[in-house]
Amino acid sequence: MNVEEVKNIHFFLADHYASTDDPISPPGVKDHGLLESACARPNMTACQKEMFETQFDKAAALFHSIISNHCFHNGNKRTALLSTLYFLSLNNYWVEGCSDDELFEFTRKTAAHEICPNRDDEISCISKWFSEHSRKVVKGDKNLKFNDLKEVLAQFDFELIDDGFTCSIKKDGEEVEKIIKRGKQGHNDYDPAYIAGLRKKLDLTPEKGIDSARFYGQRGIDIQLNDLMQLRIDVFNRLART
Repeated sequence: MNVEEVKNIHFFLADHYASTDDPISPPGVKDHGLLESACARPNMTACQKEMFETQFDKAAALFHSIISNHCFHNGNKRTALLSTLYFLSLNNYWVEGCSDDELFEFTRKTAAHEICPNRDDEISCISKWFSEHSRKVVKGDKNLKFNDLKEVLAQFDFELIDDGFTCSIKKDGEEVEKIIKRGKQGHNDYDPAYIAGLRKKLDLTPEKGIDSARFYGQRGIDIQLNDLMQLRIDVFNRLART
């Protein structure tokens, strides 16, 4: 993450909260030097070796530095959290193995230096927490039989109705797509390419918040800033009041 990316995230948050009871006011960078230091810290080296080797170590360094450096006039905790969620998403990790309360307390304790007894251990504690509460984004599709596809679509409130030669896909009682049954008896698998195309037509793609893990029944969310924030909007709103 570079300085411009973190600044963009900060002003994205400022715009979002501008008309609320908890605006980031005033927004903007308080200390450019501290912001540059925070962004550079994850890639620091010592004796020609990276100080923060894993992506979780780097995420921890970024999170800790933005919060602790108070680079911005206001909104440092929110900026630190969204920047870190975005950084992890760029590396194909989603933070999801925790409740909103847990994520809020984790962020609050980091800001208050209550994350662990010894401040020298804060980065490693933060890294461990992110590692334990994140998972790899699962990409790619696989074969699905008719009944399996029906069950998968049902979790997103789509109905797959057998019309004979074809099948209707309905949502809220209205037909949104029609597909052809595979094989003479309709029992052949739908191949990955077909599933990928269908997901795109139904807006069940990673860009819409549905990665393959979530589509196939595992929990998952998307990568983009707005989606990341909306996913944890209660956390961000609570942080706005602290």
